[in-house]
Amino acid sequence: MDKNTFILLTDRYLDGTATEAEKRLVDAYCDRLEQIPVAELTREEEDALEVLMYARIMGKVHQRPVRRSLYKYAAAAAMVLAAGAAFFLLRPANKPVAPLAREVRFKNDISPAGNKPTLTLADGSVVALDDSSNNGIAAQGGTHILQSSEGALEYQPGAAAETPVFNTLTTPAGCQFRLILADGSKVWLNAASSIRFPTAFRGEDRIVELEGEAYLEVSKDAAHPFRVITRGMTVHVLGTHFNINAYKDEPVVRTSLLEGAVRVAGNGQSEVLSPGQQAQVGQNGKMYVADGVDMRAVTAWKDGRFNFSGEPITEVMREVQRWYGAEIIYEGEVKHHFVGSIPRNLPVSRVLEMLEMTGRVRFEIDGKKITVRP
Repeated sequence: MDKNTFILLTDRYLDGTATEAEKRLVDAYCDRLEQIPVAELTREEEDALEVLMYARIMGKVHQRPVRRSLYKYAAAAAMVLAAGAAFFLLRPANKPVAPLAREVRFKNDISPAGNKPTLTLADGSVVALDDSSNNGIAAQGGTHILQSSEGALEYQPGAAAETPVFNTLTTPAGCQFRLILADGSKVWLNAASSIRFPTAFRGEDRIVELEGEAYLEVSKDAAHPFRVITRGMTVHVLGTHFNINAYKDEPVVRTSLLEGAVRVAGNGQSEVLSPGQQAQVGQNGKMYVADGVDMRAVTAWKDGRFNFSGEPITEVMREVQRWYGAEIIYEGEVKHHFVGSIPRNLPVSRVLEMLEMTGRVRFEIDGKKITVRP
């Protein structure tokens, strides 16, 4: 049974319109998936299993306790929004979710977006950007700056200036933005981040400086290597697709390679990455290379999603803090880890309610303050 058929039959099962034969098909498919080791599941089977777990949470399909070894993490959730856009995997919990009424716990909700990125020009002036504009913005060092029909900030080279001219693109909380550099390289800048770059590349190297997180698709030019400098690390590139997470509040700097090859250097160490690998540099300065990293999870933010793959609540809430501009307060210790995917275009209360469905954590919202409790 393919995923789409399974989802269709599960929907019928949930709304009571499935025939007895269709119910038996769903049950048989569930039984088969539960016996397959997680590592051997196809992506289609994983997606179908997530739908299954949602159905079980709803208490209407296949009521037997889940036996899978899938739950290598202490807590997770399985759920689907009205639009069918978010999934979590659930390990049943005995603790009920917060007894207080929703309107008491969530006094003032926080919505994403609304904040606009800014461009700091070479003379220090700051331009607020609108992602729907395609008007010309300025000319810097012989380069024309405009916003494309798709909203990206685009640098179209003209006669290059004798000396380099630098601009800085900055995104606040709740905002991500796209940039096309003068060499055609594409940058997706995550929330609470900034990138400093020349309006036109001159000399042998193409160098940009990053704070926060960005996904880059670098134009190939072997004669002019591309370099990203961030938090004591330099990523050397010829032409490739990669993601750098270098937020100052993260204990580890991560460079993840999707395509091509990069060399990551810092603190006297150097590693060449292959696709699927991630270089991690901790607070002790030591570099570690992880294999088989889920790149869809790494770049989920670029596609408008939170994606948690076993992170502790502190890491989860750092993402929430950056996206919603919230202050996070902890009362008590939450030891469990979370696995799942949630759209980022939701009010923060919806995101928190999904996490609460694990039964492992509770939240309260009061303006920009979010309190986390076990």
